[in-house]
Amino acid sequence: MGRFHPAPVAPATRRCRAQQFLRFRRQQLQPDFRAGGVMSLRFDVIGAGIATTGLPDWQALEAALDGHGLTEDRETPPSALLSPRERRRAPRAAKISFAAAEQACAMAGLAPSEPIAVFSSGMGDLDITDYMCRTLKDHPELLSPTRFHNSVHNAASGYWSIGAGATGDVTAISGWRDSATAGLLEALARLTDSDKPVLLVVYDDLAQGPMRDLWPTEHAFSGALVLTRPGADRPLARLAATTSSEPEDHGALPAALINRIPDNPAARLLPLLAMIARRGPAVTLASEQGPGLRISPVTT
Repeated sequence: MGRFHPAPVAPATRRCRAQQFLRFRRQQLQPDFRAGGVMSLRFDVIGAGIATTGLPDWQALEAALDGHGLTEDRETPPSALLSPRERRRAPRAAKISFAAAEQACAMAGLAPSEPIAVFSSGMGDLDITDYMCRTLKDHPELLSPTRFHNSVHNAASGYWSIGAGATGDVTAISGWRDSATAGLLEALARLTDSDKPVLLVVYDDLAQGPMRDLWPTEHAFSGALVLTRPGADRPLARLAATTSSEPEDHGALPAALINRIPDNPAARLLPLLAMIARRGPAVTLASEQGPGLRISPVTT
């Protein structure tokens, strides 16, 4: 599949080529995005995971889809990838995202170090953001160097590199409330130029304090998929992604799951996870900032 080639523009409006490349890198499924081109890409899903209140793992999601409701709340288990010291230092974003990512790798039968990884989050670690804002306002001299160190957007992906021993590409991106769509676009783009599996992790924390006005979420959410090129042996799903400008759309879901989707933008991945779990109908992940994706099951 070829790279994106920008359409000719007038000299007065031409952007720096590097700036164009940065902006459209995630849209390279469409060879001419501005001209309205559409591209379709087939891929297999070989592993999946989920971690949120009431849905701590894939088995809980399958039970909820069968009408058994959500499980009782319980603490996210500590990651087996991090040493006790790193577990103490790791931010909430790492703990949330690792829970789903480790499930997906285990289901795929892969060591966590094997796949390329894409971590996508709208807000990163809201707990640290709230802490830093409060501390800088009241007692700036007490700001924790460790928590400041963990305030960068790629903290979760950085801890994944450390814990998983992932020496290959690990990418951290943000698409605000469209981070589920942006993350899947990035993962599919990476799949076209690598023969390695791609681990996609979409996550966002619940909001703390005044941050709730900006990000009014009640539950943290993390979903993960391991994607490969077509031809995997007994995959969870064989799918086709087509760029789309259509609104969000998905098949019927139990009320308990429907209610979770608007709570956290990362949970917009939930209908796709449900479709994979139950081999359901096509799902559309929309985006206000770029192309959306129509994900359809491949039956041939």
